[in-house]
Amino acid sequence: MKRLTLYLSLIFTALNFGPFGVNLCRADEGRTVTHSEINWSELAIKDVEAAYQLSVINHPGMHDVRNPGFAKQLEKAKQEGLKLAVKAHSSQGFAAAIARFRTVLQDGHAGAIDTLPSELKPQRSWPGFSTVWRGDALKVYYSELDTVAKGDKLVSCDNTAINTLLVERVFRYYGEVEQPGSWWNHGWRLTIDDGNPFLSPLESCTFEKADGSVYSLKLNWRIRPDDVSGKLKHAYNGDKLPIELNWPLKDIAWISMPTYAPNEQQQADYQTMLSAIEQQHDKLMQAKAVVLDLRHNQGGSSMWSEQIASALWGSEQFKYGRYELHKNTQVWWRASKGNTDYFGDVVASYDKASPWYQWLKTTHESMQAAYEKGEHFYVEIPAAEQPALPKNASKFTTPVYVIVPGQCASACLDALDSFKLFANTQLVGAPSSTDSTYMEVRLETLPSGFAKVILPIKVYVNRPREKGFYYQPDIQLNELEWTTQALVKMIAEL
Repeated sequence: MKRLTLYLSLIFTALNFGPFGVNLCRADEGRTVTHSEINWSELAIKDVEAAYQLSVINHPGMHDVRNPGFAKQLEKAKQEGLKLAVKAHSSQGFAAAIARFRTVLQDGHAGAIDTLPSELKPQRSWPGFSTVWRGDALKVYYSELDTVAKGDKLVSCDNTAINTLLVERVFRYYGEVEQPGSWWNHGWRLTIDDGNPFLSPLESCTFEKADGSVYSLKLNWRIRPDDVSGKLKHAYNGDKLPIELNWPLKDIAWISMPTYAPNEQQQADYQTMLSAIEQQHDKLMQAKAVVLDLRHNQGGSSMWSEQIASALWGSEQFKYGRYELHKNTQVWWRASKGNTDYFGDVVASYDKASPWYQWLKTTHESMQAAYEKGEHFYVEIPAAEQPALPKNASKFTTPVYVIVPGQCASACLDALDSFKLFANTQLVGAPSSTDSTYMEVRLETLPSGFAKVILPIKVYVNRPREKGFYYQPDIQLNELEWTTQALVKMIAEL
């Protein structure tokens, strides 16, 4: 099933900031509201309670017999969020309460997100160095201190092991602690201070150098200079390539797919790349390696990876493999009024000439019918038509290396499902992220105007990739540098 929208971090760019706006002007008084005049506790309490109620009404988990503990988990999320909300006396206290509501659910497709404008966020502080998680350690990526060098490993801070600190300080507000990919995604947060009033800055840390020697440092927190951001742009995923097929070496092909939620120009780039794959297929079959680069990819529509897989391995071979994998999967659409109305808006936004239009229209009508009958779900049964068994296995046997970042989820995970249908595929990089079975996210603005609730509107039933499953890399890349130059060198050595 194709995904229709951009989820979570991809949606964030389209968010608005609600009734206050970035200028915080009260229309009834005709004056600007200062930060100190906002009752952040009141706003946080109302938003957490509203996020809970909207989830009760709309989230598929409330009626999912395969997940009987969801209602209790949602209640716990509300209570944990409210514990912080009553003590939230700043914008960052508000943000922490919203974040806590989200992390208790441990699902990137549920919860709530703050949409605070930059004007209401304190400047980020740091101790003069930045870190990244690699494999099983937190390492220094960039430092402006003479005593701390790139590559040094943090052993402990304030007499507490780094892993324990990450669980207590980072994963309480971000990510999913049981996911290795989340450690890669969020480990860097331990050595920054975003102003969370419920966390005191660390005071001192112990480091280990490459030669095994150990040293300690008292931390001096200060505002991080603006120019540091530019020096960290490769720390997380490495450099970001355009959507294209290129040959960094004469016998290694590089297919870069930094997003599956392309804008209009990027959609054209995908078509150009697909044409290039078709035109150069004989050359690709003779190459020493083909690299499918998913760095920076945070999902979108699975359509793009399916087209790439079909172009490389053959349309018949891919369609049959995908059918065999998903033939027992069903999609259950939660037919609440809010979800049904949202889907109607989706249909209205599509051109009737779109190849997706009829399916969208049918899905909306079926949801509407289920809602009017008082049914919790419209159950979409997959088409019974089975593609013919290909007469031949795919002739594309070139070694394929898929570069996987830790945040790979949603349609990015669908891509791994597709690419791993074929035996010549190996995953390189970090453990992937995970999906629950709840998908197709929509957002609703919460009462404050400074946060939105995240509402999935469908649940997969009998999906082969169970909730919480993540892909372990065949070749784990624990090196600090994930730049294209470093990866090309590594692939060439393989």
